[in-house]
Amino acid sequence: MIEILLIEDEFIIAKDIKVLLSKNNFALVHYARNYDSALDLFVKNSYDLIISDINLNGKKDGIEIITEFSKIKKVPVVYLTAYSDLDFIKRAERTMPFAYILKPFNNNQLKTTINLALLNFNKQSIKISENEENTSKLELLTIREKEVLITLSSGKITKEIAEELNISNHTVEQHKKNIRKKLNLTTVGELINFTISTQLLKLFK
Repeated sequence: MIEILLIEDEFIIAKDIKVLLSKNNFALVHYARNYDSALDLFVKNSYDLIISDINLNGKKDGIEIITEFSKIKKVPVVYLTAYSDLDFIKRAERTMPFAYILKPFNNNQLKTTINLALLNFNKQSIKISENEENTSKLELLTIREKEVLITLSSGKITKEIAEELNISNHTVEQHKKNIRKKLNLTTVGELINFTISTQLLKLFK
């Protein structure tokens, strides 16, 4: 199970995210509503990912918090924001986040973005370069097939993928069959290597 630090000052939103990500043991979520509580959790625990609201009502906003945390340890970051303000985006880009999610967001979008962030962070960590030919092949896949590929490449089995995407096991197996045929790949290992060699985070829509 992945461990996530959630930094969000709106209690209802934080509660909804925590409940969503805790379902089916997708993730263990620790919640902080300001800089001090986030820092305390960050130095005491090892997190796979940070989800942070940009607009926090405190002495530091989300970008300032992540900037400071990145000096301690590199952890993939997904920003939440209610605004697509260019000034915020430019500031946030300096912290090299893996994605932004605009509020309101849907459940599948959040989980898919988390899986993508972890995959891309792993790709950078082991220094796998992009294969442009593989990236171009992503155009062969439907949106749902991309979601299945991302979740599969995150180490999920058919039952877990079905629960995460709210589809049947049979539908998952059919999507997997279609993906293998379109990409001319056979094993899960080949699919994982394919996924982390692409720019799926940028192209996924």
